[in-house]
Amino acid sequence: MKICGACVRELPVESYSVEQRGLRQSIRRCEECVAAGNQLVLMTKGRKRSEKDDCPICQLPLPLDPGQSSFRECCMKRVCNGCSVAATRRGMEDCPFCRTPAPDEERALAMIRKRVVAGDPYAMFNLGNRYCFGRYGLEKDTTRAVELYERAAELGLKDAHYNLGVTYMMGKDVRRDTAKAFRHYETAAMSGYVSARFNLGCIERNVGNYEIALQHFLISAKLGHDDSLGDVKRLFIAGLATKADYAAALRGHQSAIEEMSSPDRNLAIEFSQWYKNSV
Repeated sequence: MKICGACVRELPVESYSVEQRGLRQSIRRCEECVAAGNQLVLMTKGRKRSEKDDCPICQLPLPLDPGQSSFRECCMKRVCNGCSVAATRRGMEDCPFCRTPAPDEERALAMIRKRVVAGDPYAMFNLGNRYCFGRYGLEKDTTRAVELYERAAELGLKDAHYNLGVTYMMGKDVRRDTAKAFRHYETAAMSGYVSARFNLGCIERNVGNYEIALQHFLISAKLGHDDSLGDVKRLFIAGLATKADYAAALRGHQSAIEEMSSPDRNLAIEFSQWYKNSV
């Protein structure tokens, strides 16, 4: 008898494929769970964001919009714009976390490379981004970017899994592979990456799996994802979600938004909007 890591049932050995029999319990799946798409594990994990998603200064969850935070090459930290604005108002122009003077692109790239050599997955991920978009004086090289994402993903970085999912799903500059994209999205979603969960919901919705799509959207909406809340509403209007589903999504979404908000972050958003309107 063996135990399935998804449905946690003790089943005869014949209930597992030869490949699955040799795996450890936590990742072993019976034939029934494999056929069902392994949805149980996917829906039970990633319902909360990790503490690693918190701003290292104010300790609040980072905004889901990456434009509301910034990556600091000096300390390999992502700091919310609220803390950056608060530091500037106090006359501090250096990194608000480690107080290192802001480096130019050449120095910043050297800092990232140094951490890559040291085996830092977040540095690998960010160097991959520089190659992916051809920044910091680097020539755009998607193949090199994917290599770095793969290394970071192997070390468990959910951000890298998400970027790999996007890369393989779009198929731009690499061969499109929806199976790989789906697996990377799943891994990222189970680690609490909200946008990966939303993308899984979109994939399921587009092929008509509305019940599974709703489950994904409910999870990501309750983590503060605006588009997911919109999709729950659309499913409710179409009669594919209940009033209770939509109400729960609304409550969870509002709670998550409040948790990610602060006076400094609101001020940073106001300043950003003022700057865009004035340019």
